[in-house]
Amino acid sequence: MSLEDHAERVLDLVATIPEGRVLAYGDIAKRLGGMGARTVGTVMSRYGSDVPWWRVIRSDGRPPQGLEDEAVEHWRAEGTPMVRGLVDGGRADMGRARWDFGGSAATRSAGSRGGLHHVEIWVDDIVSAGREWGWLLARLGYHLGDDWGHGQAWELGSLYVVIESGPDVVKGRHERKRAGLNHLAFHGGSRAEVDAVANACGEGGWTLMFADTHPYAGGPQHYAAYLESGEGFEVELVAG
Repeated sequence: MSLEDHAERVLDLVATIPEGRVLAYGDIAKRLGGMGARTVGTVMSRYGSDVPWWRVIRSDGRPPQGLEDEAVEHWRAEGTPMVRGLVDGGRADMGRARWDFGGSAATRSAGSRGGLHHVEIWVDDIVSAGREWGWLLARLGYHLGDDWGHGQAWELGSLYVVIESGPDVVKGRHERKRAGLNHLAFHGGSRAEVDAVANACGEGGWTLMFADTHPYAGGPQHYAAYLESGEGFEVELVAG
């Protein structure tokens, strides 16, 4: 199917998104089928000026790149729910603003206060990092919700992990031993599932850390795999 054929389907759907609601590129791709989130983004950038383009955004709630100020003005005028409110907000609150294709906010848990909402990881090389993190997160059950060229959002229920190398990223390898984030820890499933990821981690560009004490590097009662990405990020997969 040509881009023009995709465009007609995408624009017809976008035209029906009501005021105060939004959809992510990936939402539209999944709804229509036969295309990915990047195709939806391309359609919107080329042909979206005559439809409410500000209602089609990245899955982490950010407006279309390069049109942030214009989009936020539209959101304020329409009362789109935003993180930090209509005055100070710069991101749509996807838990309340996401449309369910029936005219109301999508039914998804807003999450308990204090619970983790999302993680955003800035990387030096989005191609390598996208391949490494995509491999690992897919093995853990995440799916790619959005891809905007220099970034990706991987979703698991209401939680999402963003991998991005935007214009504000300061070049240089991540160093986990410096002050700041040391590592991320994920529930890895059963011991067999953790072992399967650890044994295959090289396929995804990851290296098993602390191999001499694996899988008890965290202590004799703690079964886990510690992996390091090509850019030096550490991930812990905890069994149980």
